[in-house]
Amino acid sequence: MYYRNRMRKAARTYMKMQHHHRAGRRRRPLDHGDLRLLILSMIADTPRHGYDLISEIEARSGGAYKPSPGVMYPALSVIQDMGFAKVKKTDGKRVFYITEAGEAELAANSETIEKIEERLDALAAPDTELDPRDVRVASQRLRHAVFKSVTQAWPDTTDYEKIVEILNQARADISDLRAGGDKKDVN
Repeated sequence: MYYRNRMRKAARTYMKMQHHHRAGRRRRPLDHGDLRLLILSMIADTPRHGYDLISEIEARSGGAYKPSPGVMYPALSVIQDMGFAKVKKTDGKRVFYITEAGEAELAANSETIEKIEERLDALAAPDTELDPRDVRVASQRLRHAVFKSVTQAWPDTTDYEKIVEILNQARADISDLRAGGDKKDVN
């Protein structure tokens, strides 16, 4: 009896912790199965290899979402196993091409794909309001903006000093928040 009551209490505590943990979480950038459909739509446009798909998804989301290789490559294997894609070796890379079955899957899920694209566009839109507590997405958007500015400016590096100055000032302002002071030490 003692053991059974102890187990019930532990189960109740666990359920409370799980409920509390889920309540504060953000919505995932892609729902279950969405990555598979997104990959299919991307390889339908242009055959691609895994790293190219990861980079393109990051670019489409404005840097807010970048699937890890540990997520991307198993998804590609599933797509291949389901017969939705075939693989050809090109320059030592496994390039994925859509099959007829993959095109049929895309046609059957066209509305879902549109919703996925809308979600990625919303993540990429830098002017949309963010949850003020969503520091991660804001920092990813900043990283993406810096990367885009630097790569588009190359080889003209005249803006680099201004970019570094802005980043140093932002770092100093954030550090001041933690310290609670009004120091403006940029270095």
